[in-house]
Amino acid sequence: MLIPLALLFACGPGGDSAEGPTWHSDVSPALQGQCTRCHAPGGQGAGDFTTPEAVAALAPAMIEAIQSGRMPPPVSDPDCQDYLGSEHLAPDPTLATLLQTWLDAGAPEGDPALAPVVEPVTEQLTDPDVVVTMAAPYTPTYSSARDPGNEYRCFVMEHGETEDFYVRRMAPVIDQRAIVHHALLFTVADDDVPDHDVALGWDCIEDAFVGGDDYESVLSGYGMVGAWGPGAVPVELTDGYGFRVTPEMKLVIQIHYYQSDDTDGVADQSGWAFEVWDEPVLPVLIGPFGVFDFRIPAGDANYTADTSIQLPLPIKIHGVFPHMHVLGTSYSAEVTAPDGEVTCLTRSDRWDFHNQLTYTYREPIEIESDSVVSLRCSWDNSAENPNQLNDEPKEVRYGERTDEEMCYAFSYVSLGN
Repeated sequence: MLIPLALLFACGPGGDSAEGPTWHSDVSPALQGQCTRCHAPGGQGAGDFTTPEAVAALAPAMIEAIQSGRMPPPVSDPDCQDYLGSEHLAPDPTLATLLQTWLDAGAPEGDPALAPVVEPVTEQLTDPDVVVTMAAPYTPTYSSARDPGNEYRCFVMEHGETEDFYVRRMAPVIDQRAIVHHALLFTVADDDVPDHDVALGWDCIEDAFVGGDDYESVLSGYGMVGAWGPGAVPVELTDGYGFRVTPEMKLVIQIHYYQSDDTDGVADQSGWAFEVWDEPVLPVLIGPFGVFDFRIPAGDANYTADTSIQLPLPIKIHGVFPHMHVLGTSYSAEVTAPDGEVTCLTRSDRWDFHNQLTYTYREPIEIESDSVVSLRCSWDNSAENPNQLNDEPKEVRYGERTDEEMCYAFSYVSLGN
């Protein structure tokens, strides 16, 4: 349950808060819980929220951003389905009040000895068991006339394990955040890897190994395993479940590189890190559930597409990774049981292309055979959309490129109840 920050500092969590909030007892712990995963040195967000001096100077702008709803960035509604980390990721409406009260009191620092212990939200694994990386640093050329300033590149990453292992937690190791827009991880059969130079990888804009929504593709164990976008936190599976990786499987990373004025010549060598179970567990797979046959009309500010599928067998859903591109505005996915009971899987009336997270449930959701899973996405393809990429809106269809669109709810599933 999300505990309002205003209630925490009113109760005096650190002892020196009886007269009001202080930096060490109240403000810093709140920001570590809500903000510093992005707003810290080397982070994706602007500003450094780790020192009282910086926050005191930035507090008016921070308060305005919170009150306007621009920050924290939107996430799946935990009232739809709760997930690990929701207490840190879901916006807390009392954060603006806390900052204003602290600022009005003169931004007191308080006693550092009375600061509560806070485990910062992080994008990294601190002690991984297995780490895989690209074979060599790669410098994007951005040479495609179809995708100026963008490059989609795939690389095989050798894991070197001689026995099956089961992943319980995983997170990417992004080397050059200034040029990595997003990254995907796949398990791929050796025969499906094209001929390529190991160090240079290969262009894979049209072949990202996502697979189809048919059951044979999902049950094979090959396909998408993980995804990263700015702000993402590690994926963590519940006890008794994990992603199975065999010695025969090739781990392939697809990276979307993007160019800016000061990143020419920058070389990247990213990878992925895993914590693994000591013993074999039940395998988890990713079902690429999505909408593919949409056409978003030019100028349409509220276009919606949906799809549904009836499950021929019982499954457990462990989490979901919603995905759209820059025109996306909202999404929802739900399950309707044979008796008509509806369970919400993920939902948000706001979408942020730059804050794409995997939402791992605190407990798996059991889904009966013959249940219907539904997905709906909405987009704004009007000229008024500040994320519009075209000077004049044009019809947009499904595709990998950022100026195309997607509607996915990549679902982490295991078979049977």
